[in-house]
Amino acid sequence: MSKGIPLIQPSSTALNTNAATAKRSIFSAPTVDLNPNPNDGIVLDMDRDQKDEEYVAVLHLDPSPIKKGVSAESWAKTNRTLRSTFRPTTNEIAVYVAGRKAAEEFPTKQKSSVEDNTIFLCQAAIPESRIPFIEKTFEVFLDIASRNPYKAGGSEDYKHHLQRYNNAIQQHLARLYVKAKMNDTLEIDQETILMESFSDVWQLAEAVFLTSDGNRSIAFMFSEWLAFHDASQDAELGKTLLEDPSRLTHPEFWPYIRRCLLKGMIESAIFMLEQTLNDEEDEHVANALEDLVRVLRDTPSEKNLPPGEPHSRHIKWKEECKKFTLSKHVKHLGKAAKEVMKVLSCDVEDIIDVSDRWEEAVSGTLLFVHPDCERDNIGPILETCLPPFLESTDVTLLDRIKIAILQLDDVKTIRLCGEFHPWLVAHLSSVLQQYGYLDMSAVDLQDIAAQGWDSNIQDFFVIGYAQSLMSNLSLWEIVAGYLLRCGHTGRSTLSEWICHVPLDSSEKAHKVLRFCEENNLKDSLRSINRVMAVEEEKRGEYAQAIQHFIVSRDLDRVAKVVDNLILGYLERGQFDLDDTLASIEALDTTSSHVHFLRSYAGFHRDYKNGKLALAGGALVKLLSRGTAPKKYWVVLLLDALPLLENKQQVIFDSNDTFVLMQCLEELVGSQYRSEYLQLLPQPNPDSTSTVEEKEAQLDVLRLSLTRNLARSFVHPPHRPDVDVVMA
Repeated sequence: MSKGIPLIQPSSTALNTNAATAKRSIFSAPTVDLNPNPNDGIVLDMDRDQKDEEYVAVLHLDPSPIKKGVSAESWAKTNRTLRSTFRPTTNEIAVYVAGRKAAEEFPTKQKSSVEDNTIFLCQAAIPESRIPFIEKTFEVFLDIASRNPYKAGGSEDYKHHLQRYNNAIQQHLARLYVKAKMNDTLEIDQETILMESFSDVWQLAEAVFLTSDGNRSIAFMFSEWLAFHDASQDAELGKTLLEDPSRLTHPEFWPYIRRCLLKGMIESAIFMLEQTLNDEEDEHVANALEDLVRVLRDTPSEKNLPPGEPHSRHIKWKEECKKFTLSKHVKHLGKAAKEVMKVLSCDVEDIIDVSDRWEEAVSGTLLFVHPDCERDNIGPILETCLPPFLESTDVTLLDRIKIAILQLDDVKTIRLCGEFHPWLVAHLSSVLQQYGYLDMSAVDLQDIAAQGWDSNIQDFFVIGYAQSLMSNLSLWEIVAGYLLRCGHTGRSTLSEWICHVPLDSSEKAHKVLRFCEENNLKDSLRSINRVMAVEEEKRGEYAQAIQHFIVSRDLDRVAKVVDNLILGYLERGQFDLDDTLASIEALDTTSSHVHFLRSYAGFHRDYKNGKLALAGGALVKLLSRGTAPKKYWVVLLLDALPLLENKQQVIFDSNDTFVLMQCLEELVGSQYRSEYLQLLPQPNPDSTSTVEEKEAQLDVLRLSLTRNLARSFVHPPHRPDVDVVMA
């Protein structure tokens, strides 16, 4: 990976705050430090042993925690290092300066700078180009999770699913290669590197752990994998050499042949040598090339290595190789051919000596020294080939994953994959466990135990991957799908997280609600309904707000909405909420506040339509049956005033009038009368009325009730089927 590339951009929510407070809110991560090269600006691990298998991601910070002009090396000598914490729900990483040692242990007291007291928040966004890959592999994951591997066809199923995963990786890589040709950007480069790594690990794990042919030689399997995945073998170089008439003297000719041999690309090496032989005019060189081609044609392979006599056939071929390497013809090929002769010497030390990378050393040793090695016996070969390369700082986490696979160490493979990328560990462990190649109970990760994790380890990996997707809100269904299949812990995480999914549209809101209903997420359903109700109330969609508050069991908020509607009526002086009331009346609820609003709306409707007797009866029922909250009694009594003063007919009989009078006296005689009379209109808008002044407004009501009582005795109300329309 090239250096100096800003892999992670500054977060839009970047904060300047004290570094000591960061650990309280986000998860801890490994200690990181800066690369000694001051021009790189890369965060690396400097506090750990280089042989430690803990992995620390490379970060690029701009602005940097180090002042301009100060080298990372001199900065680190001032007892400073970098620490980081990670919040998966937003893919944010907080990096801040910390002490390498306790201040008391450092001889010189250091002054604090602005950078020392700044938290650098960076955000790793999910590239849009990866979304189709995420969606495709999620479908495969669901398919695997829904199948029983022990039923008939199980072995065929896993082959099918492995191929589907591999196809998804290769299709995504193909799209990236096309995009790179049209517009090669940093994002495409990084995504390509990641997908090529997935492909490397996935196909190697498939070949080693999940192979259907356990008898196949590990030598040929590994060389085949290496030839396909090793990007260092440039196809363009082969074309360049073929076009060069003097290719034999080209400085890359023999290194090309050597790499082909080490990676088992024998046919490619033979083709290049034959083309050179056809163009060669020197008889001695031609003879040497002809002998070399003859030897290579007899190289042991799956085609020419009979199962019954692999060892004897290989011994015979090694003798031919030794005879050729010691022949006088070899000197005519030049000094540069010595590396190829070392490979053909079939000596382990010579093969390791001419190998550029550990993969070449292992492949060459298997092909030319132990072609009949069984996969279970590869351990000693790895112990011989790996040490010279593992001492190098160039050995990456990806290398360690590949080595763990070759060692048939499934637990170590999963642990290292977990450090590499959440997608890889979640899906590879899922396949290995589903088809019996991995016992997750044997995976005992200290960092997981330290977090108090008491569920299935497989769930831990899947939940980790789901969390890494949470920052992209368009993937909420995929996140939810993964979490649903992670037992109690996954459902608990989902129940909390889904409440924070933005409800951008009515369609999305109902989709989220339907998902919660179908998956019995009752707490989430109530929370989301409450959120929707609050927004609907703000928009004046009162019927919908009441409905969602009722579903969320928030009866206090139902009462608040009803209060707002009543207060709106008092401010406007008219009850003009026909559409809202129509929707409210359709609600199936036992809420007393909603029942009051319905009845009160019915009173206004009857009054508006001239059905005065019905309106009066509804008003008396609201007061006598306790349907109306007492704080609204004074409003209802004032609403009764026009009915009491109706000249054409007596609306209230004596019993009704006594009820109204009793309610009035109960209000003014209560110790809470100041609260009950608050809804009376202010006689003087510029000043606040006293309780006595407000109570004086009720004198008109008292007088009207007294007159109506007298009228009701003299002219008892006649209640015909149809009311007289008020003039």
